Amino acid sequence: MGTAIVRFMTPMDLNNLIQSLVVVTAVGASIVALIIASKDRENARKIAAEDRQTSIRQARLLFEWEAAKRLSIIEARGGHSDPVISKDMGAESLALIGLLGAERVPRMWARRVGKTDAELTAFVEDETNQQYLRDAVEAERAVQRIIDDLHALEKDAAPRRK
Repeated sequence: MGTAIVRFMTPMDLNNLIQSLVVVTAVGASIVALIIASKDRENARKIAAEDRQTSIRQARLLFEWEAAKRLSIIEARGGHSDPVISKDMGAESLALIGLLGAERVPRMWARRVGKTDAELTAFVEDETNQQYLRDAVEAERAVQRIIDDLHALEKDAAPRRK
């Protein structure tokens, strides 16, 4: 039956049929190529996002490692005979504990900080506290907000700003 149709077609009709089939095939191939390219771009974006998250996690871990190493050195010294240096070491130790947070140094956090964010805010706003202590707590809260922003980036969320 198929050969019967071809017998009744003129050479011009056969050329038109072949050209039509070539065009349909080319259009189909173009659509397939576009779909493949789209999937490839989507996969490349996914890989890039995973690479960014890994890079952020690595940078955060290196930062926390440096802070933990410094805290370890300060704590291992056990103080200093000069009271000014001893106070500086205590202040730095407290700042590093605040930076590392309750997640990394839970017992040190509970013993030396042990306050919620609301309690720390109240401390900063209480004008009966000495100004240098209020400033130190406010600076430490700023460090903690930066750490929170890093965690938000790691989770691919928008950073928290206040």
